[in-house]
Amino acid sequence: MQPQNLAMTAWAFATLGIVHEPLLHALSSAAIRRLSEFATHDLANFLWSYPVLELEVQGRMLFRVRNVLVDRLPSEVASLLGKMGARIPSLQMVMEVTEFTNSLLELGWSFAFCQADMDSLSTVLQSSLITIAKELDERCSWKLLCSSTLADASATLSSWEDKVEEEPKVILDLSGIAVVMKPPHWEVDARIGGCPEPSGKPAARRLSRFLRQTYQKDLLPLVHCSELQFGIIHRLDLPSSGLILVGKNFVGYYTLRWQQDTYELGREYLVLCHGRMKLASQVINARIKTSKSLPLYSEVSSEGKPAWTLAEPLCILERVDGEEYSLVEVRIRTGRTHQIRVHMKHIGHPTVSDAKYTDPAVYSSDFSWCARNFIHRFRLMFQDVDQVLREAFAPLPDDLISVLQGLRPADTYSAQVFKRVLSGWLPHTRST
Repeated sequence: MQPQNLAMTAWAFATLGIVHEPLLHALSSAAIRRLSEFATHDLANFLWSYPVLELEVQGRMLFRVRNVLVDRLPSEVASLLGKMGARIPSLQMVMEVTEFTNSLLELGWSFAFCQADMDSLSTVLQSSLITIAKELDERCSWKLLCSSTLADASATLSSWEDKVEEEPKVILDLSGIAVVMKPPHWEVDARIGGCPEPSGKPAARRLSRFLRQTYQKDLLPLVHCSELQFGIIHRLDLPSSGLILVGKNFVGYYTLRWQQDTYELGREYLVLCHGRMKLASQVINARIKTSKSLPLYSEVSSEGKPAWTLAEPLCILERVDGEEYSLVEVRIRTGRTHQIRVHMKHIGHPTVSDAKYTDPAVYSSDFSWCARNFIHRFRLMFQDVDQVLREAFAPLPDDLISVLQGLRPADTYSAQVFKRVLSGWLPHTRST
């Protein structure tokens, strides 16, 4: 019945996806009497477990957790900063600090997922993250953050042997934040715990190498830190194209992480999928479980993690053989591995040219006229480090426009929308 054991038990059940309501409600009843005794890390793990299992968290529990954290966090952050100032900086120290910040983000996610009123807690959590981030930016040099296992990124992109036709581009370069356009077949190599770069040609297509070549390590060392995912906030599948958010320093990184974990980031995609969908919004709320081993594979499963997708068909298209397709605007709330591809397959409309989640014969047919999975992240919405709302857009790339030009609208309404899409229109003004 010790707080740490209560938290570890709830966390274990959530991690394994096991819903045992009587036990978990008993844990909750035991914990609520001792919340002030929980370490912040254990409190984060405990609270995180219930929304992961889609179990209701008592309003009384959320109210008391909020009060405990509002009272506790300012002094904990002050103590942490004092310890940082008294020690010689090391990468181990940075990782210990990021464990604390991850707990703050878990707490923010839990309250946001439960749609609970955070009131002053939101202010305390955000100010704690940014205060710590500023200290890390002040104290962390490139010699501290940059791993020696990474290959040299000083060579220009054009000198790489494995040069591709299209290279990434910085679309928006702000204080602490960058928006990068990722072309297809570039890997977003942002993994928890870091990912040392192997030797060989595939490294030329890693987004981290582009970032390290673009931003100097003595000015923006976080971008060169594999243990912190090079500042990359989220991923895109290898064959997909679109916009990627990058925190160039700790302030930018945690500004974006907070928005991601509290569902304040806007991420919108254009997707071509099989079949005729009804021209009406459809919410797909199906849990997704991802394999722990490579190659990664995801599927809808009751043992998976919550996943939320909004699909809104724009128009119906067809090939000369009469096969029908839907061009869909997709918005995601969560960001599970292969979420769009798995959810679209789940509702009977798999994405075009998806080698992993469609029948081999279907993929073979698709590939004859669409050389890669038709998913493109065209819009991002976020707040910058000064809390100014920003938007970034990326029109459909030429290869996907060419794919659409090989199709024809299936009806009069689709013809009107299709003409606008081919002329570069993006559905950024559509309501939610």
